[in-house]
Amino acid sequence: MLLSPAVMAMREECVRVRRDLHRIPETAFEEYETQAYILDYLARQKPDVLEKIAGTGVKAVYYAENAKETVAFRADMDGLPVEEWTKAPFQSAHPGRMHACGHDGHMTVALLLAALVAANREKLQTNVVLLFQPGEEGAGGARRMIEEGALHDPRVDRIYALHVFPELRVGQLGVRRGTFMAQSCGFDLTVRGKSAHGASPDKGIDAVVAAAELITMLQTVVSRSTSPDEPVVLTIGKIHGGEARNIICDKVVMSGTLRTFSGAMREQIMERIGKILAGFEVATGVTTEFKEVQLYYSVENPVDMTEEFQLLMKDDLTPMQQLMLGEDFSFYQQEIPGLFFFVGVGEYSGFPPLHSPHFNFNEEALLYGLEAYSRMLGLC
Repeated sequence: MLLSPAVMAMREECVRVRRDLHRIPETAFEEYETQAYILDYLARQKPDVLEKIAGTGVKAVYYAENAKETVAFRADMDGLPVEEWTKAPFQSAHPGRMHACGHDGHMTVALLLAALVAANREKLQTNVVLLFQPGEEGAGGARRMIEEGALHDPRVDRIYALHVFPELRVGQLGVRRGTFMAQSCGFDLTVRGKSAHGASPDKGIDAVVAAAELITMLQTVVSRSTSPDEPVVLTIGKIHGGEARNIICDKVVMSGTLRTFSGAMREQIMERIGKILAGFEVATGVTTEFKEVQLYYSVENPVDMTEEFQLLMKDDLTPMQQLMLGEDFSFYQQEIPGLFFFVGVGEYSGFPPLHSPHFNFNEEALLYGLEAYSRMLGLC
């Protein structure tokens, strides 16, 4: 992709802003330092509206004369509870927290877009809304943004978001028409047994043993209860149980995620899990509690928006397969038309993946995302 002179001129600013943000990662709805940085930066770009939203989020609005529509761009703000291992000179200053998913890059693109819009107000043909959203990483921040008016005053007609992606090379953009990313359902599963002395297991009901067997049984839900042609992932990512080595454990809590591409498949799997749990309780004597924690819808890119995007980007796009990743951008898509796309940051085979403590990238990759946004607004 060829970068316009206006975007190329922002290279140094891009590096500075991204590294500033990378140093101050904060987890969901605790992005106070990040919010302060964004508010300060945007104030210098003189938007017509600048306000806090959804606790630690930010909304900025630029009005255009005789605008016939309003376009929004979403940037997620939160980091992850990950200890950074990059050893970069600008690595996280907050122990145990890191921008391991590239949200520092997403915010950088949106801030630079504000600077471009501010410098080119006379070219602006649409109202522009910039949404800096907290709590994307499993906290459903998009829903709270919507509830607090992110898509109103002015009423937003369409919305865009990008995400850095290490499986694409620098300079590549990735998009898919229709179903792009999976429906994601988080859940907690509690197994309750009966405590006893470790030397007298017959006097208790061991929740650890039961949980181990249950995890194995749950893996058969996908491998033996769904069609091999239907993409489904069921993962138990966390488990906790027991207080001491010589006590029969009476409670184990597991947390996991279910990824599908259809609501019907999700319902089928949930029904199957319910039957397994009912039979398991009878067979083992434990009791179980299954609780859905968070549901993200599938990311669905509209045909017309995808085709328009393809025309604007010309030959700079890489066709994408459906991905099992989840994204709360889907909440916006439930309200208005929205397009989600990827910006390549990979530079070599084996490049650190998203959520890795080693994840880092060359900031120049972000300029391609800025170029895409600028073309959408006719600024370059």
